[in-house]
Amino acid sequence: MYLILIGWLYVVLMMAVVQESLMRMAFIVVFLGVGPSLLFARLVRRRLRKKQELLDEEGGDPSA
Repeated sequence: MYLILIGWLYVVLMMAVVQESLMRMAFIVVFLGVGPSLLFARLVRRRLRKKQELLDEEGGDPSA
């Protein structure tokens, strides 16, 4: 999953570099790079938190 995110950010960066104006570059980086990356991080963090809550409820050992 992280490899896909790194590839996406690379493509967005390359798209931003070829823009004529700094304003267009900033919009591309923010709306196509930072926004989706924050959404991805939030979804991954929520999934890990739910998994940890389930382990805590069961009293299981995460290393087992």
